Amino acid sequence: MEPELIVKLMVMSGPDDGMEIILSHSKSGDPIPPGLLGRYTIGRRDNSDVCIPFDTLVSRLHATLQRRTDGLFLVDEGSRNGTFIGRRRVKDPESLDIGQMFRVGQTWLRVQSIE
Repeated sequence: MEPELIVKLMVMSGPDDGMEIILSHSKSGDPIPPGLLGRYTIGRRDNSDVCIPFDTLVSRLHATLQRRTDGLFLVDEGSRNGTFIGRRRVKDPESLDIGQMFRVGQTWLRVQSIE
């Protein structure tokens, strides 16, 4: 049996400020594309792995986190208002490190751990 892969995020703004989100499997039920260890959706949809319903600048499917053998990557899914690491807009998949913050809509999230 393979060990469970876990990504932990912390919400850093908005009404859920301080909430920890633990991602171990996708809620969407979509198959994981070849080459990925995990894929987690971020958006306003109820079945998003990271659901942010209170932020009207977040798209239904805003971004995804991709767990690969070489790390954790943030991908913007064509959102209207963009996905940002610091002040830099994400255009291509960008690597995320533990402690790094990123923004979708007006909501900041921080990578707590990657196990």
